[in-house]
Amino acid sequence: MSLLTFVRTLLGRSDAVHQTWRELARFQGSPDPIRLRRPGLFSSLLSAVVSLVLGLLSWFLVMLLVTAVVRGPFYGFVEHGPFGPGTWGGPTKAGAWAVHAAISIPIVVSIPFILRGLALLQAASIRRLYGSATSRMVLPATIVLAIAGGAFFYSWTQQL
Repeated sequence: MSLLTFVRTLLGRSDAVHQTWRELARFQGSPDPIRLRRPGLFSSLLSAVVSLVLGLLSWFLVMLLVTAVVRGPFYGFVEHGPFGPGTWGGPTKAGAWAVHAAISIPIVVSIPFILRGLALLQAASIRRLYGSATSRMVLPATIVLAIAGGAFFYSWTQQL
């Protein structure tokens, strides 16, 4: 949806952009963004780019969640060794399995809460874009989180 709003903003279709954000707010269970002001081109583009980054970060976190579920508690079924002294929990398969399960369980439990927080922050940033009363920290927090998420994704790709 963020990519769609980015293209629509570039094409000058601000009413279609507003309708897209309203649909997203309803999908997230947020109150309808009240249209107190009409955002400018720069504000709309910045919001679309930040929303796109948050969306990509969310998809990345979902991928990490799936990986944590598959490789954590079920590590012994998906990894067949060798389990040497340099592996996590090695040199035995049982030790490696236990360490991977212990690391993945907090990840599996926390990522859904993180995803919900990202959705609420993104919805708050859209409400702020249209002039609704939100915390003054929404925009800085959203931008910092988008930059940190991009850095997290980059650092994760470097370890592959």
